[in-house]
Amino acid sequence: MKFGLLGRTLGHSFSPHIHSVLGNTNYELFEREPSQLQEFFDDQELQGINITFPYKVNALEACDVVDPRAERIGCVNTMVRKDGKWHGYNTDYDGFVFTLQHAGIDVAGKECIILGDGASSATVHVALEDLGAKSITHLSRKTAPFYDDAPNYYETAQIIINCTPIGMYPHNPANLIDITQFSKLEGVVDLIYNPRRTILLLQAEMMEIPHCDGLPFLVAQGVEAANHFQGESFGTKEIEQILRDMRREKENIILIGMPGVGKTTVGKALGEEMGRTCVDVDQELEKEIGDISAYITEQGEPAFREKEAEMIAKLGTQTGLVISTGGGCVTVPKNYAHLRQNGRIYQLTQPVENLSTSGRVLSSGGIERLRELEATRTPMYESFAQCIVEHNRNAPETVAAILEDFEANLL
Repeated sequence: MKFGLLGRTLGHSFSPHIHSVLGNTNYELFEREPSQLQEFFDDQELQGINITFPYKVNALEACDVVDPRAERIGCVNTMVRKDGKWHGYNTDYDGFVFTLQHAGIDVAGKECIILGDGASSATVHVALEDLGAKSITHLSRKTAPFYDDAPNYYETAQIIINCTPIGMYPHNPANLIDITQFSKLEGVVDLIYNPRRTILLLQAEMMEIPHCDGLPFLVAQGVEAANHFQGESFGTKEIEQILRDMRREKENIILIGMPGVGKTTVGKALGEEMGRTCVDVDQELEKEIGDISAYITEQGEPAFREKEAEMIAKLGTQTGLVISTGGGCVTVPKNYAHLRQNGRIYQLTQPVENLSTSGRVLSSGGIERLRELEATRTPMYESFAQCIVEHNRNAPETVAAILEDFEANLL
């Protein structure tokens, strides 16, 4: 018996991991061209298939029996062979409903906007109807209303769901609309899960609006598919455990703080404790531009900050890292989105008198210069950080404090 995921170009997929955790180790990735589909569906060894872009409509057409909900949506993402016949379901529906519950977003009686008009948007549309949405509007590139028409909904839209790939790795950060202009917004969902926080979600976070990325959607639909494949009744407990484990593996830990506060030392200790790669932004920069103090002296600080921002943008798209930043990265506002998109940011603090100034051109000038830097930068550090940790030159203690917070904020 074979199970797996069908698509045209799959690349990396989390689906085998999800199914393996649930006890199905016979799950493969099947990349097929349109001309190969009929032969693929006829393979009698295949017992269950998940289907992704661009074959969800083909899958529906290949089914002998289609679940009424999948029929309404117009596409199938899960096929199960029963008594020699293909039965088709749409577990993306279950994934989306779980995502709303997970984020605490209630769509009943609300005016909703869906960005996009593909297969995922059709699933979301039917789910919103079933959950009692007051109105559902699709913004699209192809048919009116278009993305440029978003201002028409600034005063009315309450829920926004992105069903497009805009903002997905490696084309991040990017966004279709600016949601900060919406005055009635109560919930935002982005079905993208890499990066964890698209610009859309970073804006929702800044606005303190309930929001969620697409990983709960992906995991929940996979767990529901596993129920069909294995005849099980996996539910919220399994979804949240898989989700927590994946978050733990993927979320970066970012260290910010004054020059000489101990970010490099703590970063290395965190890397060792977690079995992670620790990346020091300054050390990576020195591989490209040589000695940082010399570069700043010769080229000026603005030129250095631009180089630093390029490095942060590059590192910020990666996952599962510990990243120690330079003390001044917070002076460039765009660095926030690059760091936060895949990471939780920790500010390390300690008294100015205890800071190391050795070999740091921007810290030279003694204690008074450091006090000036601290006065200027503290509000910037605090605006970047999700958590502030006092570092008393005791790396194990600081690492323990960071990991406790990290674990408590995975979901």
